[in-house]
Amino acid sequence: MIRPFIKWAGGKSRVLPDLLPHLPKADCLIEPFVGGASVFLATEYRCYVLADINPDLINLYRCLTSYTDLVIEAAQEIFENFNDAEGYGKIRTAFNTQRRSASKCSHTLENIGRAVRFIYLNRHCCNGVCRYSKKTGFNVPFGKYKSVYFADNEIRLFAEKANDTKAIFLCAPFERSLQVVTGGDVLVYCDPPYLPESKTADFTQYCTELFTEDNHRQLVQALLEVNRKHGVKVVISNSDTETTREIYHRFRLHDIDVQRSVSTDASNSQKAKEVIGVLKVFEGCGRAGGGRCPDCGPCAGYSMWGEAVGEEPF
Repeated sequence: MIRPFIKWAGGKSRVLPDLLPHLPKADCLIEPFVGGASVFLATEYRCYVLADINPDLINLYRCLTSYTDLVIEAAQEIFENFNDAEGYGKIRTAFNTQRRSASKCSHTLENIGRAVRFIYLNRHCCNGVCRYSKKTGFNVPFGKYKSVYFADNEIRLFAEKANDTKAIFLCAPFERSLQVVTGGDVLVYCDPPYLPESKTADFTQYCTELFTEDNHRQLVQALLEVNRKHGVKVVISNSDTETTREIYHRFRLHDIDVQRSVSTDASNSQKAKEVIGVLKVFEGCGRAGGGRCPDCGPCAGYSMWGEAVGEEPF
């Protein structure tokens, strides 16, 4: 199993033993919230469509896939020469300045430079958090680590797998990335920003926009639509809260315990409740009803699905 080369809040590495048994066989895996790509690296599907709304993350994955050696060499240099708080401040300022002007020039070398700085910031910032301010850009403080591991071997393995599977990387919100689902032997796995367990744990800003409760409801509608129309399997992950269970009640939810670090000290951790939701291909329920749903057994017919996607039953 290949380890992710970046840190990512909410990454699935610790959940994989619970998650993988719920990911069914398929030809293609589509991830609208790829994040740190731990599921991509831990599975063996023939092809992948990996999407995220964060343009810096997708730019990094594209650059690594196409220019692996250039990215590694440039990243090694700044890891060696800017490994302190002052150096971190310089790289972050350069990154934010370049990011604000990126729309004016999309030259390959500039994209590689941004990818290199993004790796550096990810590995050196506090807890690997990815957070942006509309005014200043990436604004996570320095992590004050004694040493920072440069994951060159993991980077090469990532690039090798992405090239071997001809992975497609999309910078798009989930609504657009789900538009690539047109049927076939497809699994959609969604790991959106989690619904907060409390008001003090409300971090859902992996880009410049928040992912709200309304966004979760829109996601459910979109997933039910591709499941019903195109017959694809769907799996989701989220926090185990009353709101989660209400919004995702159409899914068969499996509760799990996850060990989470709560500070820069890896030994300081606590268990958290999460859910894995499964929406299998719906079979057998014709207009007259009386069929069988793979998740819930005997089913009343189309009405439950029509209600879920805002349509009238037959």
